Amino acid sequence: MKMRRAHPFIVVIMACVLASCSDTALVFQVQDSVSGAGVWNARVRLQDRILRSYYQSDAGPIPQKLTHLKPGTSTLTISAPGYDPVSIPVTLARGKNRLPAPVKLVGREIPGLNGFSAFENVDNGDIVAQLRPLDASGKALVNHPCIDLWVGCVVSEQAGDVRSPRGAVLFRGAVRWTWDARPESLFRYSVRISSADMQDMPSPYRVIDYLIVVPDPLKMSRAELEGIMAAAWRSGGLASAGMASAHAERSQPERLAPGIASALDAEKDRLRWFFITSWDVRVRQS
Repeated sequence: MKMRRAHPFIVVIMACVLASCSDTALVFQVQDSVSGAGVWNARVRLQDRILRSYYQSDAGPIPQKLTHLKPGTSTLTISAPGYDPVSIPVTLARGKNRLPAPVKLVGREIPGLNGFSAFENVDNGDIVAQLRPLDASGKALVNHPCIDLWVGCVVSEQAGDVRSPRGAVLFRGAVRWTWDARPESLFRYSVRISSADMQDMPSPYRVIDYLIVVPDPLKMSRAELEGIMAAAWRSGGLASAGMASAHAERSQPERLAPGIASALDAEKDRLRWFFITSWDVRVRQS
């Protein structure tokens, strides 16, 4: 019995069809537009391929690849919680394709944000505060976009321990934040108040008032935010005057000075703000 052999022309066509799919790929990177770090829980879609991207390494985002694509014109879509989604037209040649620059997602919000807490420590005389976003139940929020915050603070002497009255103002001004992009870090924002910028006092405790402003970057530029805050900051002290009094009720919540609060409330469609106070911050042994 004679065996039939496959027609070589058919074999060649099948091989080309398979190669056109299996050999076509797209290499790309996804970054947070502010920090340059990776984007948590990014959903990437191209044709019928879907990829979920999480933090990948201490060195930052690494190139990722979608494979088994069809050559031709397609649209790459990328979204992630709290970010503005993007759609990018791509033309794929047969073989390996690479986007010329990282795709930078713009964070619009910290999903579920309802407040902040601050945890301080002292490093060579500097006060280092970790700013932790909180939800409505007081639970810390993790793995969120890097929003370009504006942070101002006032450091005051605390006369004694356990919420003693504020004394002399030792520092007042805007402070820069840093972002910890390491995948293992749960809380990413921190600020440092240099001892060189603070007036020294022998008392061991400090009171620190923080004003944290969270802009919507699609509605307000950084330059606009800086201008608003420069004018608002000149309008008066950060904490309400009543809270600096020795006769203030200990149960009364700290309040932002009316001049600053009014300026910020006028921009409520473009930003959110939070005022928090840390008492009993120990800066030296008694």
